[in-house]
Amino acid sequence: MGRNPVSRGRKGTLMPIQKVSVVIPARNEEATIGPVLDELNAAIARLPRYRFETLVVVDTPQDRTTGVAQAKGARIVLNPHAIGKGAALAAGFGQSTGDAIIIFDSDGSHNPRDIGLFLDAFERGAGLVVGSRVLGGSDDHNVIRLFGNAVFTLMFSILFGTTIMDVLNGYKAFVRDVAVGYKHKAKGFDCEIEIAARAIRLGYPLVEVATHENKRAGGKMKSRAFRDGFAIMLAVLREGLAYRAWQICHWRKRQ
Repeated sequence: MGRNPVSRGRKGTLMPIQKVSVVIPARNEEATIGPVLDELNAAIARLPRYRFETLVVVDTPQDRTTGVAQAKGARIVLNPHAIGKGAALAAGFGQSTGDAIIIFDSDGSHNPRDIGLFLDAFERGAGLVVGSRVLGGSDDHNVIRLFGNAVFTLMFSILFGTTIMDVLNGYKAFVRDVAVGYKHKAKGFDCEIEIAARAIRLGYPLVEVATHENKRAGGKMKSRAFRDGFAIMLAVLREGLAYRAWQICHWRKRQ
């Protein structure tokens, strides 16, 4: 890349991306947050054209996550609503200052070297970039997760008229106004649906890049297949049907 990437907004306005916020929700991840931030800092150092900030969002910490993250140079954001990933991300988004935001997991499942792929996609005009495990593979999938991801991604694609292959992957990057300036409804893992739906409603091009998901490096998995699956299904239906209704209203106004 010879210049800073730009994203085209709803009216085609070019917005240079100079600062990138990496938002990491981390609930009791003392076993993994240190190595994760070491690798992230090393990857960021290889991208000197950009300014980065790293925000680690913690809620009611019961371990050393906060102290370890601060020692690695991250800014700590306290999430007053300790009710899930979506609430933690909303707290982080509200404190971020970047032109673009990258969501990054605290358990070692994401490869920070892939950040360059996200920035390349912005340079090609994307407003939302999704890391695809379908394209890049995963060491941490099981049959239930694979089936749920396939079903919910298909539902999302039908309702929104997209060809996305991995809407539920938490490794995402997007321009700032996708994540700020509105009231977040999603409190848990259904935030993945809300973010993608908002980007599409705002008219931003969606791009997928191949990213590999590593097996969790330690700690405990926070997601629960059936509980979170039900919330994700409701989010797909809520956001998708609202989008279809919005399309119909705009079509009628043009007639």
